[in-house]
Amino acid sequence: PSSPEPDSHGELSDQEWEIRTGRAIYVLQQTLPTFFSTGLISSVDTSAHNTKSAHDDDTSIYSPNIRLVYRPPTPFPPPFPRTLHVEGLPLYLASSVILRHTLNALYTDLRVELQRVRVHGPRSSSSSSLSADSPPGPQGRPQQAKTRSLREKSLFIGVVVHGINRVSKAEGGWEVNSTYTFSPTTGLIHLHTIDSIHPAPHQAFFDALQAALSKIGLGGSQ
Repeated sequence: PSSPEPDSHGELSDQEWEIRTGRAIYVLQQTLPTFFSTGLISSVDTSAHNTKSAHDDDTSIYSPNIRLVYRPPTPFPPPFPRTLHVEGLPLYLASSVILRHTLNALYTDLRVELQRVRVHGPRSSSSSSLSADSPPGPQGRPQQAKTRSLREKSLFIGVVVHGINRVSKAEGGWEVNSTYTFSPTTGLIHLHTIDSIHPAPHQAFFDALQAALSKIGLGGSQ
């Protein structure tokens, strides 16, 4: 169980909470496709079409206490744990950098294609689907979003990652489904669950990942 998240700005109104979650949905839709060239982006300035790195805390869409969880159907090879669990924004950001570097070492022309985007609210009746290029509403809020007193919202994103193997020159692809869950207190993403990766990563990926972890002194023991 994670500790309650502090909110330095005091209690958020329902409207501000919706604006924050809507902004996060917009940022993810706009920036995930360029992840392998730009890295993880935490904020988009819609007025100037500028982006900020995930290190900018003032308008970050991520909670300082964010958790990343992935439990694959087939256990990872040693020394990796049965369930991948990363906690805290610094480690979450570091994980994204390691992932980029690991895949870039194995593949060229990496790109992310958005396939499905769904917003889930407190009840199934408040779920809505967004196309990959669905425009945001006022203040970056999705047009389907409605103000709710019950603050329960998550975002499902399905992507396909494409790349060309540097050795075999064969094109590879992976379907990755993730769910981003918003904090009812801060409106920031406090849980990122990887629901599935298909096909499962090859041994070469884990070898490269372990080498990358060893370089920063983790050695795959996370």
